[in-house]
Amino acid sequence: MAGDKDPMDSIRTAMGDLESRFDEMSKAVFGTDAFAKASGRATEIGVKAQKQVSDQMSRNLEFFNMPSRSDLTVMGERLMSIEDRLIRIEAALDRIAPAESKLSSGPKRTRKPPAKKSAKAKKG
Repeated sequence: MAGDKDPMDSIRTAMGDLESRFDEMSKAVFGTDAFAKASGRATEIGVKAQKQVSDQMSRNLEFFNMPSRSDLTVMGERLMSIEDRLIRIEAALDRIAPAESKLSSGPKRTRKPPAKKSAKAKKG
């Protein structure tokens, strides 16, 4: 029977042909020395433009007395270094300080609580 043929077969065949033609065309265009040179030149121009924009942005930030990205990176590294030092200092203090001093949670009491009145004083 002629109706046993899958209707998607013709679409699959057409898609396969289209893929192979597109592959041949892309190899012809992208595989040339002219394309490689043009692509390399475009990349080079893009990198130069990005560098110029970055330099201009740094000058603008400097003019307005604002930190640049590299300034913030350096500052972040310094803060991490300071935090590491603080952690080491705290650890050293924990080893040196006696455990009893950690129990008191506030300043020493300087006043005594009022004395309790005796039972006789309440009656009279």
